[in-house]
Amino acid sequence: MVARFLALLSAVLAGLLTGGMILIDVVLLPFWRTVPPEQFRTWFAAHSDRIRTLMIPLGAGAAAANAASAVVHTAKGNRAGAASVAAAAAAGVVAITITVNEPMNHRFTAEQLTDAETANLLERWARWHRLRVALGVLATLGAVSALMDKKS
Repeated sequence: MVARFLALLSAVLAGLLTGGMILIDVVLLPFWRTVPPEQFRTWFAAHSDRIRTLMIPLGAGAAAANAASAVVHTAKGNRAGAASVAAAAAAGVVAITITVNEPMNHRFTAEQLTDAETANLLERWARWHRLRVALGVLATLGAVSALMDKKS
């Protein structure tokens, strides 16, 4: 019962996190690239806290739920491969966010960047974000696979 609940929670949270990251990738990122760098920095300073308020708890929740699911699957002697992959991928999303994207976010809002520096930093941010999206998809697929395991 606990393993099934954790597998379901993991799939839902990983899916929501990944959906949010995909939304950022297909809606916000193209918008950010089309506005002048100074306007982007102004927009980002005004709105990034709203995005962070949603995405940080989703990321932490998905990582925690997926880790717990992997631990429970392993402890029960279930095939924990899918749950472990989901946990590792969700942890990867959090690790990249903390070590790469969040520091860049702070640079967009706190530093006096030139337009060229802003454009270069945004492209770097986008590359790392796409890796987060890929890891999010992997976490979601792994969590769904673990949920579908008959022993959950």
